[in-house]
Amino acid sequence: MRIRKIIIEPKALKSDTYWRTDDMQHRYSWIFEKTKPMRGGWKWRSATATSIDGREYLFLTQCNPMRDQWKARLILRMPSGQVSLVSRLEHHGTHPGLHAHAHCERGALEEGSSSIDHLGRFPTAEKPHRRRNTWREHTFWEKARQHFRIHDLKGPLV
Repeated sequence: MRIRKIIIEPKALKSDTYWRTDDMQHRYSWIFEKTKPMRGGWKWRSATATSIDGREYLFLTQCNPMRDQWKARLILRMPSGQVSLVSRLEHHGTHPGLHAHAHCERGALEEGSSSIDHLGRFPTAEKPHRRRNTWREHTFWEKARQHFRIHDLKGPLV
């Protein structure tokens, strides 16, 4: 299955940790093998989702509003039980512009924590996409959820 199909596949939100500031345990990230310390203003939120075909996803968001750092990841649990990072959606205050990272050549399916590395950027840094955004936890969560086509149990995706 190609990255674009994985991303646009409708997914239903099943569970949600809501925003947290404690250290992130492996069960909430799937891709970090050990507990990830969260210090210096970082917050995180993790949610599970399933597709109509029964594929299981983890939607992981991290942010540091004081540093203007915003990151969202879509992670797929493979039939083997391993996980693969499908794509990241990010915004950094140091070089504004919402952008995605993905590894198109491998079709988004690479098992294990190595799937985090060597992801291309879209649009590239040279392309004009530098809209200024004033993100807050809620607005970035909603934008990333819409990007990854994750429907909230509370209502339709808007």
